[in-house]
Amino acid sequence: MGRDRVIETYIQRLLDWEAPITADSLNALAAEVGLGPDDIAAVKQKAQDHLERGRNYLDFNCPDEAIEELTQASALDPLNFEALQTLTYAYDQRYGKRKNPDDKKQAIALAKRCLELNPSNPESVMLISALEQEANGRQRLIWLGVAALVVLVGAIPVLNLITTRTEVQQLNEDAGSAEDAAEPATENIPDTDAISAEVDIPIIFDDPGLTLKPRLSRLDNYEDSSYYTLQGVLLNDSNQEIDGLRLKVEYLDNKGVAIATDSKDAIADSDATVRPGDHHTIDLIQKITPDLDSVRFSVTTIDELPAPDSYTQATPIKYIWGFKQPPQLSFNLNTRTENFNAYDITESAYFDAEWAITNTGDTAIRQLKFQTDFYNQQGKLILSKDLLAVYGSDAPMLPGEVRPLRVIKSMDQDYDRYEVTVLEAE
Repeated sequence: MGRDRVIETYIQRLLDWEAPITADSLNALAAEVGLGPDDIAAVKQKAQDHLERGRNYLDFNCPDEAIEELTQASALDPLNFEALQTLTYAYDQRYGKRKNPDDKKQAIALAKRCLELNPSNPESVMLISALEQEANGRQRLIWLGVAALVVLVGAIPVLNLITTRTEVQQLNEDAGSAEDAAEPATENIPDTDAISAEVDIPIIFDDPGLTLKPRLSRLDNYEDSSYYTLQGVLLNDSNQEIDGLRLKVEYLDNKGVAIATDSKDAIADSDATVRPGDHHTIDLIQKITPDLDSVRFSVTTIDELPAPDSYTQATPIKYIWGFKQPPQLSFNLNTRTENFNAYDITESAYFDAEWAITNTGDTAIRQLKFQTDFYNQQGKLILSKDLLAVYGSDAPMLPGEVRPLRVIKSMDQDYDRYEVTVLEAE
């Protein structure tokens, strides 16, 4: 039997497999059909191809095609947690759109399978809880945002993203729109701190030059589980530029004793540089006991450099509205840095920019979505991508706030310019 035939036999056996599969059963099956390490690697690569196509279909809001591809990926590489969780997300996304109970059952079953592969996975726990208890829109939105980040961001190379908080979040735009529409932006806010904050769990954070402002810090207790949710912003009060920040998170009871500890990449390598005066969003969800009384954050590592005495004036980015501009919303969009690097050896190119959004109105911005169209030197559209600058799981962007945004994208070498359109603003 030739190598191709051996691989085909192995793949067909995998596709026909019905019982839960383990590493031992996979190894036994490979040995049975005569598969070597190189052959197994080829099958895994085939699964990876299906996974990539499935992600692309999700990007274009095509859950049916995504589920078909991701099912193939999970069948060919059944112990691939990433493929299984992405498939779980696809079923949940389709259930959110069509409310087909079969999709709900499948999402729950797949989430439980995810827990079998990774018992400590919080996103699967949150999804199961949300679906089984028919959680409200806010709880569902929170899971969607977290799941999208965990499932997709960690798997795609950084240079193929428009920030860690953008392309992946377009997958939950329908949920975000519905939730935010039910909660209109707070208007006429003279003070940037004057917004109704939902804080029943106090935050402890004391670091010179940094301020953590919680806008939502809440403990939700269910019949069989409890979850802590944080939506907040970090304000850089220092004279340093911050490129990276990792925090230690301690969940404390009423005696100040840690119930659990964790770590959080508050500012990642793929985020924009946070200059003095900038705000940067921070959010998390943690399954916890109902004894939670407060949460303490402390800096573990920080990457910073002295800020210059003054910055070169940022270049305004002209944007157009794809709909009638809401009269109460106003913001400036500027580019701080912008680079286009082309490499002859690899015939690749990358657009890498740091933008800044300033809320110049008197209303909090709860959602802000752009469409960025990239054109080549002949004026032909070569790439169109959505960019969620402020989305549902973010803390609202208050009047006067400045938030940096990094835009990184693989690009054709004949790239020439881009145009920005506002798709959604609330």
